Amino acid sequence: MDISQLARTIFPRGYITYPQYRRAIDAARQGRSPQMPSRRLDLRQPPILAADLFAIAASLLLRSGAYHHISPEIGGVPGARTITVSEVERDRWIIAGGDWRGDGERTLLPHPKPLLDAWKELWANPLAPVYKSIPLSGEPPAWWRPALALMAMADEAALNIGFDIGTAKSAQAASAELAMRGLISRGHKVQTLSAADPDHVCVLPKSRTPRVGCTLRSLSHHLSLLPPRGLAKAYWVPSAALSLEGPAESASPAAFNVVTVPLPFRIRATAFGGSEADQPNWGWFRVTPHWCPGSDEKSVDEGMPAFLRFLDAVLDRAARDVGEVHCLVFPELALSHRAFLSIAGHLSRRDGFELLVSGLFDAAVDGETPREGNFAAMAQFAPNGGQDKTYTTSVREKHHRWRLDRSQIETYALGASLDANRGWWEKIDILSRSLDIFTIRGEATVTTLICEDLARHDPCQELVRGIGPNLLFALLMDSAQLKDRWSGRYATVLADDPGSSVLTFTSLGLIERANDTGQFPKSRKVGLWRDDSGRTVEIDMPVDAQAMCLTLQPTPLTEHTLDGRSDRNVAQSWRLTGLSPVSIDTSSYEASVVLGGRWPAEGWSD
Repeated sequence: MDISQLARTIFPRGYITYPQYRRAIDAARQGRSPQMPSRRLDLRQPPILAADLFAIAASLLLRSGAYHHISPEIGGVPGARTITVSEVERDRWIIAGGDWRGDGERTLLPHPKPLLDAWKELWANPLAPVYKSIPLSGEPPAWWRPALALMAMADEAALNIGFDIGTAKSAQAASAELAMRGLISRGHKVQTLSAADPDHVCVLPKSRTPRVGCTLRSLSHHLSLLPPRGLAKAYWVPSAALSLEGPAESASPAAFNVVTVPLPFRIRATAFGGSEADQPNWGWFRVTPHWCPGSDEKSVDEGMPAFLRFLDAVLDRAARDVGEVHCLVFPELALSHRAFLSIAGHLSRRDGFELLVSGLFDAAVDGETPREGNFAAMAQFAPNGGQDKTYTTSVREKHHRWRLDRSQIETYALGASLDANRGWWEKIDILSRSLDIFTIRGEATVTTLICEDLARHDPCQELVRGIGPNLLFALLMDSAQLKDRWSGRYATVLADDPGSSVLTFTSLGLIERANDTGQFPKSRKVGLWRDDSGRTVEIDMPVDAQAMCLTLQPTPLTEHTLDGRSDRNVAQSWRLTGLSPVSIDTSSYEASVVLGGRWPAEGWSD
């Protein structure tokens, strides 16, 4: 494939050029009926949108392998086939990208001369092969350097797209975010910023640039090139308060207080039920929760007032210590979708509350009727003028099935329900593989993984590594969270690359089942924290506590790309700066019921 064929493959419906855009603007100013420019592929002109230019340049660097030949000029003898980037060259790209970005402008600006020169140089030989085997002493293809220049300038022009940092929007950011809001208002999700065919590539904002490794994602600060939507989809969920018109309230550098409630506190063996398959070593199991009614059961509403009293007691007790609680997290399979929505509605009235995260055992995805499965849900809250907060919710499915083997069946004392001589696979459908990326505090991102998703590289971790969320919640139904167990090992991988801060968090139920066997040292380590500083903390919940409160502090960082460009201190690492148990009066009816692994009964009241 030559480079022109790759561009045509990625953009089969074309893109908008500056002359097309200018004609539409002039028509509007002259009072004529404005029309959106029709997209077409004209390789004589670069795209007007930074995300489109990034899609072309980044794809070329990826498919050719050119990205791993790039290095800043740091003295010494350059390596074989190396594209060495000088400080002068790098500064020219940064300035050109900033000029094209259009800070404070209301309309998109024409391409600066360095960008047009690089575009012309790239297409000097459109029939050049994308991939070509080069001998050790050979010279890199002539189009590699202009492709890198275009990618760098597009990345610089995309500064703060998708984020709300308290400054006026650039023309590029305002244009991209207007399109985002248009999609959302029509009931669609944002899975790419680019007009490139999503069956080939998607482009979304990003938060972290890896400090280790030599990958394409090490070449950009502000945009990520993601795999085709058929492999896995990432959905960008902007802050509900994202401003398109002008300066917004500054992003908060304040501490972020997270309360984790390890529901269910007790799990019966009968919660696990199996159905044998024809193969002797195979079977299906499903979890039937006794700690929360399903979405189709009316008892979820009948017991909700009592459950909310328990929850308020926990949050109020935490708030007495740390002030406002900003986030509440439940682990894997903790709630039904109906319960989650009821809790979200209730929390919309709590001052300062920002984020709810939970694993679900049933869900209505994209308006469908509720079905059983294994899901992760998030709700993001935005202030609403002193009234109840508005909030945005998302639900997505688990990507990999849990397999229970003899060791786990014996550890958790599940032999009464599952034959230890078989391997048991979680009976869930895997219909869609996606991640939801929420922006919080204006300039940070958060997402979730569900148990096996943390351990398996394909497919979701390519999305995680590309976007580099600042904060990642791994929701588990697992045993004690020890730094030398599987969850600690895989959390370390993502803390190193892309640099995410990872909290693994499990319910207390299976930990207590393992404790009750008497075969293992007793533990109540319900979580594990790992961040890019290398710090690992086992979160041990005391016997008299019902939750843990973590205080996280956004910490500014300066990151550099492989070509040596600095992000000028816009990156953030979220660090653990406080850890305290939350203990409430457990003599109340609702507390005794929830801590016993049950749901409050119908008709209970004070």
